[in-house]
Amino acid sequence: MSISITVRNGTAVGKESLCRTCRHAHIQLGYSESEEEVRCGFHYEAPRLVLFAVRDCSDYLSKLVPTLYEMEKMAFVIDVRKVNARAGFGGATVTVRESEEDSE
Repeated sequence: MSISITVRNGTAVGKESLCRTCRHAHIQLGYSESEEEVRCGFHYEAPRLVLFAVRDCSDYLSKLVPTLYEMEKMAFVIDVRKVNARAGFGGATVTVRESEEDSE
């Protein structure tokens, strides 16, 4: 018998910021653990300073997943305009021979 407990609006476990994997983030680290400055560059004209670890963001874009443009750049281009090309075994020919039983 197992019991499941759900806690809503509780304290999040871990303090890893979502900005670490965001494409819009500019992160500067110093030599000390406390020396860290994160700027959100979603608005390229005026990047804003992020003063806390971010849990959820409406402008988040993961840098771990390729964008549509990056996938189009790495995709193979298949030329489908060759209509005259035959499919299957192109060099195969069929020869019909009469068997000896049919000829008698």
